Amino acid sequence: MPHTKPFNSHAIFALVLLVLNTVYASQIPELGMPFGRGGEPGAAFLPVILCGFVYIAALRILFMEMRRAPDEVVTELDAGSPHVRRIGLVGPLVVVALTVVFVAAFPYAGYAVSAGVYTFAIALYFNYEELGRWGRALIYSALTAAAITVFGWLFFVRLFDLFLPGWSF
Repeated sequence: MPHTKPFNSHAIFALVLLVLNTVYASQIPELGMPFGRGGEPGAAFLPVILCGFVYIAALRILFMEMRRAPDEVVTELDAGSPHVRRIGLVGPLVVVALTVVFVAAFPYAGYAVSAGVYTFAIALYFNYEELGRWGRALIYSALTAAAITVFGWLFFVRLFDLFLPGWSF
């Protein structure tokens, strides 16, 4: 009987990340050069850094998963969280779905709303998965979302003098 490898959700996730990152990276040339004439970071600076990081991380995941023994893949897929079933499959799907919603909402809802809701939803998912208690997960997620949203705004507006879009519904 031929030996077949089981379905590896982590490798598939890495491939999907590579495809989505490539689509995102294809839009970077429209933003201009990553650095302006005075050496200051431009609008493309952070997307270039982000794309590079995602390419490295996704390729690392893909290579690690392709070298993994078949029995390790099955064990990992069956492993779960006491609070979220099939976390190895559900977690990446939740993150990708929330990221797609964030990217779609950003031009309309603006930075503060889209980043706040996105970071709150991501934090809520992972805080609930870890804590298993909705009350604490909601509090920690709200604090996390507020901190990240304010830090992001300060990073772009104060450090790089790049103004972020506001609400435009």
